[in-house]
Amino acid sequence: MAREVRAGLSRNPRAISPKYFYDAIGSDLFDAICELPDYYVTRSERALLEEHADSIVGLAGARALVEIGSGMARKTSLLTKALCDRNASPIYIPFDIAPEAIDASARALLDLHPRLRVRGVVGDFGRDFGRLAVHAPPADGTRLFAFLGSTIGNLDEEAAPALLRSVADIMVPADRFLLGIDLVKNSRILNAAYNDSQGVTAAFNKNVLRVLSRELDGEIDEAAFEHLAFYNEPLQRIEMHLVSTRAQPLTLRAADVRIDLGGGERILTEISRKFTRASAERTLIGGGMELLEWIPDAQGMFALCVAKKA
Repeated sequence: MAREVRAGLSRNPRAISPKYFYDAIGSDLFDAICELPDYYVTRSERALLEEHADSIVGLAGARALVEIGSGMARKTSLLTKALCDRNASPIYIPFDIAPEAIDASARALLDLHPRLRVRGVVGDFGRDFGRLAVHAPPADGTRLFAFLGSTIGNLDEEAAPALLRSVADIMVPADRFLLGIDLVKNSRILNAAYNDSQGVTAAFNKNVLRVLSRELDGEIDEAAFEHLAFYNEPLQRIEMHLVSTRAQPLTLRAADVRIDLGGGERILTEISRKFTRASAERTLIGGGMELLEWIPDAQGMFALCVAKKA
């Protein structure tokens, strides 16, 4: 963490990885974001899964579900229900950076599906896929890998295919990959989704300062930062920034960081890319995968992709 944060804050423009949003407070705030009227992402994806989860699991012939970046597994129960309905010994393997989220989601799913076996794997999907190869072996039967919530959009045009290649490397030909993606749409809808009137998204964004200060022995005046989120139309992505409202130092002793921020200077905390079918397919091809099914919703808000190893 110290190494990554130091490198990100040394770049121009400065940046912090969005994975550091998700301590206990950040996870609760994101849960609240998912319930906001203007944040359509979770509802749109859930509606698609309610309609298609059973057929996706059935066509994949999956006995095991491997969820990458599982978080609180908000929509996973739809896939695990289909898995349990079709298998005597279903297996769920959540892979996430936050052990608390894995534990909480596993307990909730086991209450719903007592026959389910859960093997939580803690790791960073940027570098720890080797752990999945150990804990989710092909010997468990055909696997459905899932990467939901349009989390793929948090990765740029180079990092997204690289991540998919890491997944493809541990897949066998019979496995399937389920990807949830947010679609390009009217900028008014996108800007409203990341700038809620209740200030929940702003609190979520600023919480990363609290995480850094706590974990890296920092001195940060959180009140001297403002939330900024907007749709960058040429790049087809939302950008979320923290804006320094005045000239100020930012110190993280455990990361050997002391920088002077100017008034109005931005720190990029997240991108959220939006896709078309063509750009989604390019990303899959770049990641060594082949698109099998394209499942958009009727409103053009969100889509599910089913792919296989190329």
